[in-house]
Amino acid sequence: MRTVSTLVTAEDHERHFRDAVTLLRSVRETLAALLDRAEAGEEGLFADIARKQAELESALRRAFEAEERWNDWQARHGGAVRADGPLDLAALRDQIACRLNRLADCCGEEG
Repeated sequence: MRTVSTLVTAEDHERHFRDAVTLLRSVRETLAALLDRAEAGEEGLFADIARKQAELESALRRAFEAEERWNDWQARHGGAVRADGPLDLAALRDQIACRLNRLADCCGEEG
């Protein structure tokens, strides 16, 4: 039986946030171009503008959600693991030891 990992990494959250921001910028640029065309007098663009506005709102919501997931992940992991830097193994060992001590205190030495 093959097990599929469902762990979400910092890189996953960062990638989702970058994707959301890219989408947000793209929709914003398209909406700005449509507004420029409407201001120049081109007719029949209001349905397109309304659609792009809805896409912009959706993209913005996705960016906020991705940022919130990233911040939550960072808070849960104490910021100890960073995608762009080396691991501080001593700090990780200390964190693990503290957690094991709390478990031992909570559950007794027998586990």
